Amino acid sequence: MSANSSSSVRPEGGLATSPLALLLVVGSLLAVSVLLSKVAAGLHAPMLTYLAVAMGGSGLVLTLLTRGIRTGEAGTAAFLLYSLGAGGLMALGSALGYLTVHKVGAAFIAFALAFPPMMTWLLSLMLRIERFDAFRLCGLLIGLSGGVLLAVSKGIGAPTDKGAILIACAMPVVLAVGNVFRTRLWPKGTSPRELAAAMLICGALLTLPFAIHLEGAPAILALLQSPTVIILLIATVTFVAQYVAQFRLQHIAGPVYMSQIGSVAAVVSSPVAVLALGERLPDGFLFTAPLIILGLAVFQYRAWKSRPASHE
Repeated sequence: MSANSSSSVRPEGGLATSPLALLLVVGSLLAVSVLLSKVAAGLHAPMLTYLAVAMGGSGLVLTLLTRGIRTGEAGTAAFLLYSLGAGGLMALGSALGYLTVHKVGAAFIAFALAFPPMMTWLLSLMLRIERFDAFRLCGLLIGLSGGVLLAVSKGIGAPTDKGAILIACAMPVVLAVGNVFRTRLWPKGTSPRELAAAMLICGALLTLPFAIHLEGAPAILALLQSPTVIILLIATVTFVAQYVAQFRLQHIAGPVYMSQIGSVAAVVSSPVAVLALGERLPDGFLFTAPLIILGLAVFQYRAWKSRPASHE
């Protein structure tokens, strides 16, 4: 994959080739994953172990569905290094949120998730994966403002654990680096599904030693207790669908476009939490949700508008 090929959006028909449809699907699945982690934490599940098992299980399921993993033209060494790098960044970004949410609050985590699009944009500009476009930047800023206001309306307090605040603030940086890494170093001749499987397995293998060290080996047995095991199974299925769609989205639309999944998740998670978990709809949701949707629409309009000039 060339540096610029991934940044062009292909507004073709069908879910698998429609960037906007994939964006909505991935963002919704991310929201489900976040809500499931909240449920698991409420059941006192060991969260690092939960993350490792969910990633590993979903990676194995994908491997079975693809009947193995082919390394493509890149070769085994390049494919393995890519999978380890992508898996490590994905696992680290997730772990930073899982380990700090009980200290800084879910609202603070939602606030942090509003920043990866801007950071991904800046990194992509530096690496010349994306070209500067004031109109697209405007769309990202509109969506970002909606995400920030939504987080504020959910009641960001003043957490006293400054260490946890710094760790949580590092999450969007890690996620942005991961977005660019996966696009920039995409192994030639490999499919999104196979890369998702390898990334999830490698992420699990890198997370498991830390989980055992911090939570102990018996923590795996705690996950097998009902109803935690049911939540884990649902999370595994969600991961399978989420990362297949996410890799497909990144393959056809690029890292900046894909990074908007956090804004979509912010809009989706609130009503789902109300309906499924009995939470109260945050104040200002009816104002901030249209802002996020408007930001996505502005960014999407520019992507479609610039498509005729492409020679791909």
